[in-house]
Amino acid sequence: MRLKRYQYNGLPFVSIVDENDCPLDPYVSCYITSIVTSKSPNSAARYANELLFLLKHFFKRKILLIERMKSCVFISHQEYTQFYEQCFFHKSLLESSSVLLFPDVHAKHFRNIMVANQRGIAKVSSETIQGRIRRLRLFLEWLFDELHGNKKVDEISLDQYRKLISKIKLDEQAFGRNRSQKVANADDSVIPDELFAQMLEMILPSSLSNPFSASRIRNYLIVSLIIQSGIRRGALAKLKISDCHFHGSYDRIMIYRSPNDISDPRLERPNQKTKSHLATIDQSLMKQLKFYIDHIRSQFFQARTHDFIFVSEKDSRGTIGLPISLKAINRIFRCLSKKLDFHVHPHLLRHKWNEIFDLQGERLGVSPSLLEDVRKYAMGWSQNSSMAQLYNDKRLAKKAKEISMAHQKGVDQKK
Repeated sequence: MRLKRYQYNGLPFVSIVDENDCPLDPYVSCYITSIVTSKSPNSAARYANELLFLLKHFFKRKILLIERMKSCVFISHQEYTQFYEQCFFHKSLLESSSVLLFPDVHAKHFRNIMVANQRGIAKVSSETIQGRIRRLRLFLEWLFDELHGNKKVDEISLDQYRKLISKIKLDEQAFGRNRSQKVANADDSVIPDELFAQMLEMILPSSLSNPFSASRIRNYLIVSLIIQSGIRRGALAKLKISDCHFHGSYDRIMIYRSPNDISDPRLERPNQKTKSHLATIDQSLMKQLKFYIDHIRSQFFQARTHDFIFVSEKDSRGTIGLPISLKAINRIFRCLSKKLDFHVHPHLLRHKWNEIFDLQGERLGVSPSLLEDVRKYAMGWSQNSSMAQLYNDKRLAKKAKEISMAHQKGVDQKK
């Protein structure tokens, strides 16, 4: 079984299919339809991937989840625990034929050591684990409602079902409460300043250390736009020529949500995740962007069929001149990371933007409350968002360190 993304009447859809490319199961298809109706294509794919993960897990163990739910023979505590432990691992590890299983190992301490070692090597993020656990709960709840919603279920089965859902929900909520146990150093930067300066020099099309053999101007603009505006990868991939204010102050770009944009030929359509706003960039970068549009992008015939700024410049599967894919943007950053010997990705530059924003705000004497309001606008966050608190906490930690050091200095002088 696998995930399939396709388009119908210009709209993106996602499905789980079997080896014959047919829908896996009517209930699975109906459930996917029920959860993706109001979601963006990428969110729909993420939820469907979580569902695929759990379906593969139970299928591999010959547990017919839907049939079990029909007969009210719910998964046991042991079966759920096996699934829970698998949620910690990368899919590539679970699907690898090189993984050795030890079904006959009975020494409890030895088994614990093996599991702890596996988790240390292959553990995924807390959000991924939580998403997989949540998807199991939501799928079971949906199945129960569909299969038994209008029928009377005996009290024993109903009690077993409620206990199972309660157990799953407790595990799910535990990851929400303990999302991160790491205490960040207030003086640490997401990208060390010397490496950041090195990257700024490296991405220049004329740089001798530029890692790209082709598309140097396009790649320079992509990285520079993220650095200067702090926009997300999806927002950058969906930028259109008509979004750029090539007039007036000549430094603004419109960032907005446009779900199910029928003018987008990409199967995996990018989108802006947060609210609409105007992003500001340097005039010189804006002029370079206009140069790219007028003199480089215009050379590709298929670029005339759409308004998206950044296009593929290689004829891979006939995509030359078509809007650049999210995977292509990822490849740009993988190439940079290899050259820098430091993992750089679009969202990391978004964090770096916030660090620079803090420094500039402090230099200009902007009040903390106004700084946070401006940050929320520039990031596209709502006024009720708690995301800004992440950066506010770091600034508070830095101030706390300065005050503590001043206090300690005063104590030492009295001594």
